[in-house]
Amino acid sequence: MPFIAILIDLLTLGGYFLQLNHGGAMTYLLGLIFQVVMTILLLIIMIGYHGKKYAGYRPEGYSYFTIRYAIIVLSFVINGLVLFSYGLNYFGVNDLIFSSF
Repeated sequence: MPFIAILIDLLTLGGYFLQLNHGGAMTYLLGLIFQVVMTILLLIIMIGYHGKKYAGYRPEGYSYFTIRYAIIVLSFVINGLVLFSYGLNYFGVNDLIFSSF
């Protein structure tokens, strides 16, 4: 599952560069839809993960994620933030994500 999360990250990174180099209203809409689908897929992977989620070392009051589960959670969080930025760009609030390099 962490490998699938990394593959999804690579796909969304490719989609970002496609939109950055060939921008337009339709391209941004398709990119937004693609990002929504990938973020929902990562949410499903994160909820449905059956491996060990917490490390064996647990200090009082804390529990640490395992590296595999942390990859999935971090991938979901980053893609969620990118989705938020795509939404801001598409609705004209802030175009920072596609302004330039």
